[in-house]
Amino acid sequence: MSAEVHEMPPITDAPPDTLFLVGDVFAEFARHEGVLTVSQFARRIRDGMFHEGAGETRVTLGQGVSLFDVRFVRDTLARRGLADRVVIDDLALHTRAGREIAHKHRPENVLISEPSPTGADRFESVLLVDAHNEVMSDHVTGQHMQGMLAMEAGRQMFIAVAEQYYLPPEAVGASYFVIDTFATRYRNFLFPLPAVVRCTVLSHRSPHRTRTTFHCELSVVQGGSETAGMEVRFTAFDTQVSHTKETRAAQRSLQETLALAADADPVRPAVRT
Repeated sequence: MSAEVHEMPPITDAPPDTLFLVGDVFAEFARHEGVLTVSQFARRIRDGMFHEGAGETRVTLGQGVSLFDVRFVRDTLARRGLADRVVIDDLALHTRAGREIAHKHRPENVLISEPSPTGADRFESVLLVDAHNEVMSDHVTGQHMQGMLAMEAGRQMFIAVAEQYYLPPEAVGASYFVIDTFATRYRNFLFPLPAVVRCTVLSHRSPHRTRTTFHCELSVVQGGSETAGMEVRFTAFDTQVSHTKETRAAQRSLQETLALAADADPVRPAVRT
């Protein structure tokens, strides 16, 4: 899935005292000046990248870098007495949204930090793409990240916002989310650089104590420009109510499929032995 705008925005060289660190899976993007993969950075440290008299270097994390990777880099620096020379900003990795609000069982599949309010019904999270994320497992081409990552980040964002800020405490972690509509527009490629996910709750109401409906706008923003925008309408149901509805729907679908299969089954000739 690619953007409608196919021109690659210019990437300016980072100043010598600033580096962007990305996961090894983004080696193609790391061809740009001022960008290194985790393995490249560790190798350059061992090869004497920080010579005598070199000033402080600030490392900004792009996408695909885990806390395990950061620990590896810091250990490599410490063994050479360079821990004070390099400042790695890994704060966002420590704020990854939890299982209860992101509705994911594995941390590498969570794409956002915990949402923070930025205004009335407005929220923002940091995009956190792990190299082992389920969406990344079988599709990495070129320098940009696939559009499905933006959609999945948006999906996790509206669920987390609803769970954390709008549903009653007793419903948090006990709600089932059903999407009614999910429209996505792509404006630019999304690269493995820092990005944020924004959510505006346009409306929400609870027509019944067992469900709350939402209408939200979301966007993934990188370098001040929107790479993808989404509009979604969804409903948060009480889990027990949703389970009952889903079971009935599953039974009905099974019966309809069996009926179609029976109608389509040709008359089998008798087999003589």
